[in-house]
Amino acid sequence: MRKIVGSSKGFTLIEVLVAITIFAIGLLGLAGMQVTAIKGGSTAQRVTTAVALADGIVENIQSRDAGDAMFDSAVSSAAEWPQALAIGGYTATYTVAVNTPVTGLAQIFVSVSDDTYGGRTVTRTTIKRAR
Repeated sequence: MRKIVGSSKGFTLIEVLVAITIFAIGLLGLAGMQVTAIKGGSTAQRVTTAVALADGIVENIQSRDAGDAMFDSAVSSAAEWPQALAIGGYTATYTVAVNTPVTGLAQIFVSVSDDTYGGRTVTRTTIKRAR
């Protein structure tokens, strides 16, 4: 019989184990990035919802007549939005500053807080003609 010296075919068991270990470490890194992406997507969804709620409240106030009682005198502190919010877990407040920045205008501040996840707050400010 003749021996073949110096020519090996295939991989040794140690080479295969090292390759599998490197591959597994790479997969663990990808799994960690996936968890971060899911958390980021959830946070973005909550902030987008808060923005939509704040914009809806601003549009509601803007659509009111300039002679509405809301614009007669300033709401001294941030009052909770009197109508129920369509989506739970959020708190909306608003402030109306009459004759601000000039006479005949009302400055409106709307704030929507996410009470469920992280407590992020979205604010909107606008100006409307008052009486």
